[in-house]
Amino acid sequence: MNAFDRCLSSLLSEFKRQAQPQVRSLWADLMELEEAIDERAFAAARQQALHRIRVLGQAATAAHAHPVRSITQSLELTLGTLMHTRAAAGPELFTRLYDTIWILAETLYSMDVDAPVSERCRQPDELTLVESCAD
Repeated sequence: MNAFDRCLSSLLSEFKRQAQPQVRSLWADLMELEEAIDERAFAAARQQALHRIRVLGQAATAAHAHPVRSITQSLELTLGTLMHTRAAAGPELFTRLYDTIWILAETLYSMDVDAPVSERCRQPDELTLVESCAD
């Protein structure tokens, strides 16, 4: 492993360590969002969750944790559909958000911090994408 790979491995390891409590906090943010009764509380909880997702995504980009970045983008888009109104948030939307956060947690847990950067940054080929969609 060359110096660059060691540096990025160290960065990814630190990202993984610090991201785990952020994911737990994000889960709590979504619970708060789901339980918000008035529009003001809903807007505040939504903003907090969006902020946490964006920070996590930016950190993932810096650490070359591309699968995590992809998941945070999905979360951000899903939360963006809510706009600022509680009425737009149905139970199926929250189920999708919770499922995505679960995938995020699993992705963080399974990240191989010792793999060379060239392996972690490799884009999936078309067949891999088709197989993952079929599963």
